[in-house]
Amino acid sequence: MSYIDTSIIVAALDHQDPRQRQARKLLETGEDNVVSELVIAELASVISRREELVKSMAAKLGLPRELTLTALLIYILRRFKLNYRAVEGRAKTPLLGKMHTPMATAIELAPKLRLRTLDLLHAAYVKTLKDAGEPIHTILTADTEFEKTSKQLKETVGVKPHIVKQRKTRSAAHQI
Repeated sequence: MSYIDTSIIVAALDHQDPRQRQARKLLETGEDNVVSELVIAELASVISRREELVKSMAAKLGLPRELTLTALLIYILRRFKLNYRAVEGRAKTPLLGKMHTPMATAIELAPKLRLRTLDLLHAAYVKTLKDAGEPIHTILTADTEFEKTSKQLKETVGVKPHIVKQRKTRSAAHQI
């Protein structure tokens, strides 16, 4: 089972992204892929900033903008057979008290992984989902930040990143 990072979905949907074909193929052929509420929130942010797309789809669907955003999110989840997994509960953080489990997990993982905030939160969601019994073994992403911490992810979270990278063109390879 793979946890799908937002970056791979955005790459699969962006016609101008050179990784689109590879990202789309991985999403279309994958089974038992899961996403968290963080992925859905990031997608909502990306889509809502594409005002012309939302406006156009709202007109086509005959829906208000807010419902159009939800309809697009549901379409993307179904299109790529992505399963949303909710994370429940609170965890106690030393000296800080109780907080939402992924946030407490992110604080615990921060000194070990030293990732940017959103990448750290994705790692925390993966660990939280794994601790709840989800058999996640891979983070599928287009974010190369995960590459520098691959070993630590394997050791602390129990997953390895599968990073979809931009392929070098022949001319770029010859310039090196």
